[in-house]
This record gives sequence, C-alpha cells and structure tokens, in this order.
Amino acid sequence: MAKTSPLVLDAMIVTGNTKSAVKAAGGGSSDLWTVPPDQIHFDPRDNVRPLDPERVRHLAQLMKANGYDRKKPLGCFVRKVGGEDRIFVYEGQHRYHAALLAIKEGMPADKMIDRLPIVIDEAKSVNRVNLIYAGINNNDGEKLTPLQLAEKVIELQELGEPNGVICARLHVTDQTIRDVLLLANAPAALHKLVRDKVVSSTLAIDEIRTHGGEKALERLQNAAQQAKLGGKAKVTKKVLAKAAGGKITDTQAKQLLQALQSVLHDPVFGKLSPGTIAAVHAALTPHADLLDAVSTRRHKHPIHTPNANGVFVKCETIKSPVSKRTGLPPVEIHLAHPDETTWIYSTSTRFGNAMSSGLPSMGKFIETYKTRMQAIRAAVGELTTFINRADITKTKEAPIARAFLDRLWTMPDPDWTEDMATEAIK
Repeated sequence: MAKTSPLVLDAMIVTGNTKSAVKAAGGGSSDLWTVPPDQIHFDPRDNVRPLDPERVRHLAQLMKANGYDRKKPLGCFVRKVGGEDRIFVYEGQHRYHAALLAIKEGMPADKMIDRLPIVIDEAKSVNRVNLIYAGINNNDGEKLTPLQLAEKVIELQELGEPNGVICARLHVTDQTIRDVLLLANAPAALHKLVRDKVVSSTLAIDEIRTHGGEKALERLQNAAQQAKLGGKAKVTKKVLAKAAGGKITDTQAKQLLQALQSVLHDPVFGKLSPGTIAAVHAALTPHADLLDAVSTRRHKHPIHTPNANGVFVKCETIKSPVSKRTGLPPVEIHLAHPDETTWIYSTSTRFGNAMSSGLPSMGKFIETYKTRMQAIRAAVGELTTFINRADITKTKEAPIARAFLDRLWTMPDPDWTEDMATEAIK
C-alpha cells in the first residue's frame, strides 16, 4: 500500500471583537452608510458602461441565494433635484439593479435586502470629469471596450481635459488615445460590427488606420459576409485577407457604374476615340435598367435675388444628415444663382460646441462659379479642410459630415458644357 502524507488543515478561525480590533489598530469610524434600495436613484449618464441586463439577472440570482455582499458598497454622490437632496449611484450600477430585481421577484426571509451599503463622495470632489475618471478606473477589473473608452475620452475632451491629463489619470499612452479616437470617428455601421463582436476592436482600428473609416467599413462588411457563408460568426485577419483578395464589392461596382454613366453623359463624350465610345456603350448597355442612379440631366435652375443688403436670403440649401447628439445637420451648403452663368456659395457648420453660419452675398472678393456643381465642389473642399482641423476631426459630428461631403464630391456635373470643357483645356 502506497505511503501517504496526512492532509494538514488550517486552524479553525476564531472571530474577535471588531471595535476592539479597530481601536487597537488606531482606526476610526468609517464613512459607510446603509440606505433602503428604493431611496437610491439612478441616471445612466452617471455610469461609463451601458447597463447589461444579463449581468443584472446573474447577480440577482446570486443575491437570492446568498444575500447582498456588504463588503461591496455602492459608490454614490448627492445631487440636488427640484430642491431635494437625492442619492445617485455611479459605481456598482449592476449590483444596484440586481438588488432591486431580486427584491421585486421575492427573496428568502433570511436573505432579504432592507438596506444597501453605500459610500458617498464628498461634494467638493463631485463633477462630471471626476465621475468619468472614477467610472473608467473602477471598471478596470472588467475593462471597458476600446469603443466605450473612446466615447468617454471624447466626452472628457469636450469638457476641456487635455490629452496629457487624460493619459496620466487613466494610465494610458498617447497611442491608445489616438487609436480609440480613430475607432470613435469611424462610421456607425462599423461601430455596430464591433459592438456585435463580429469584428474585434484591434482589427477594426488596424483597418481604419490603414484604409480610412469608409474603406475599412466596406472591407470589414465584405469579410463579415464571407465569414457568415463559411459558418463563422467573427471576422479574422485570415478571412479579411481572403475577402479583400481582388474581388470588387457591390459598393465599388455601384461607384464604377455611376462613374461610367457620368462619362457617357459628359458633353464632350462624342469627341473621345471611337474605340473608347464603343467600350463605354458595350459596358453600359447590359445594365440600362440600373442607369440614372445619379441624375446627370440638366435642370433649369431658378434665379435668386438678393435683399437690400446684397444677401441671398432665398437660396438653395443642401443639408447633411443630422447628428443624433444635436438633432441638427453638422454642415449645410447654401447656393445662390444670381444669373444664368454665375453661382456662389456659403457654408454653415455645427461641430461640438462650435457653430458658424452665413448666407451667400455678392462682394468684390467673392469667387463665382459657372455651374452649380462647381460651387458645390468648392464648398466641399473648404468644409473638408475645416473638418480636418485637430479640434474638429475628433467631434462626433465629423464622420457624418465627412461621409456626406464624399458623396457630394463624386456627383456628376450635368450643367458642364462643351464650351466650358474647351475653355478649361485652354
């Protein structure tokens, strides 16, 4: 029979007197309070992470079985609401909601939660910036995703926090800040791929850094389709490389078709070589039912008249899609058509807390354009330069405006004439 060693058990714990131990250690009274759960309030804006219902359900089941762990108090602060002092939770939102759910569904009598332990921050330390920092750092055990971190970094920047301070208080590098902001400024559809865990944040950031937001989205969406066809839920570098291996996507095909259609409708199309003309017709004829996705027909544009101050109050305005944050379009292009051969423009912008606006007006130094699209492209160029400014490109409105301007830039110019083309060549 094999010889065994006896199992050495730890000695039994003998509990002592708490007050005596704290006094002997030189301790003092704590700032721990206990408050009925229904007297604690919640505002999702005070918490850096969105509430996860599945985690709330999991914690509620644990509380039903074990009660609330008093060693884990909630982080709270006091806010004035309608003249009343109310307690709001900003750390431990999942435990707070789990306690409410467990109470609602019924708990064993010996596990009943009558009060929740809370620690209340000093009023002088409570502000939005400190709440964000505390929320991020206190979630370190379950790290924020890069996208969640980016949203908070942007909010801190909008509150006036310098990048150096953000890096120091979160113990992250400048590169981390740059990476998460790349992701934050990407198209919303790419954010959804990341949130749905179809694409990892790391892969998304690499793609954005290499190809830009719009192109990265196109590549990743195509790769996601390829992965799904192969029975896989996630996009890997291998799947991405295979999906991007020279195949033209639907989006690219549409862009090529529209570009070829613009060539067909160009006023100097007939002066191209016979072989080129034949090739364009051969390529477009089988797809005649798909043509005119973008109008290339000339329109009769109304003439605009300025007011007594020379301002075109009545003019055409092209608006970008609205921002969810403000409910307003980040950019607008105002077009005035004083006569048949003249167009002028002005722009309005709304980015973060900055705003500028102005209607077109004639003046000595105002540049004029011969077609509507020429004026639009000039406005697009001006706005693109503005958006590329360091303080603007990081705003939540920048991706919306950039995508809108990219679409305008690629539109054909149906008012471009053969005479204009001849003059331009000279």
